[in-house]
Amino acid sequence: MIKLFLVIGAMLLMGPLALAQVKVSVLACPQFNEAFGVRIGSNFDIPLNSRWSLVPGAYWSFRNRSSYEYHEYSTNNEVSKKDYHFYDKAHFLTLPIRMGVRLAGKSEGKFSMKLLFGPYLAYGIKGSSECKIVENGIEEQRETGAFDPQGRYRTRWDYGLNSELYVLLQQHLHFGFFTEIGCRKIYNANTVIEDILGEIYLVNKINVALGLSLGYQF
Repeated sequence: MIKLFLVIGAMLLMGPLALAQVKVSVLACPQFNEAFGVRIGSNFDIPLNSRWSLVPGAYWSFRNRSSYEYHEYSTNNEVSKKDYHFYDKAHFLTLPIRMGVRLAGKSEGKFSMKLLFGPYLAYGIKGSSECKIVENGIEEQRETGAFDPQGRYRTRWDYGLNSELYVLLQQHLHFGFFTEIGCRKIYNANTVIEDILGEIYLVNKINVALGLSLGYQF
């Protein structure tokens, strides 16, 4: 018990000292993964030496996806058409833990360029899956939760690799570009053929996000 109190005391003592070195950024990031979305969050830049740092982060992200499926069938020598329009919206909490290396400029200068790279973990908080069915001119709407058994998402969990290249101007203004490669197949396929192709050619098996990072470092 005494050791526990000593550890807690040391953490409380070192906390303010460490916090003085940590640089916090607030970012808004338009992103694209099959459709346009957005993420908003913060980075915490913890310096390890003059060039390297550890940069954990926390983001809320909105993923938007639309897809289409078409069927044509014959009944009593009459050709009928049936269209499926899928619209999926989901909110995720994303936690990247990245290493950062300064490529150009000085940390305390007017310009610096930094590369971030490392893994991330994401969890689907909530969302919706809508389907509009059009059969011979007649429309039908269906809606369920994105992560429900009938939803379009296979799983709430996602993980993968994240990288970002950004410049910092006047030690405060953050402008960058990021990529995120997920290692889970999180979307359900529209058809059996699409599912088979996904297994063979990794179509939709790896989810990818691209985006801009714009913000302010305190």
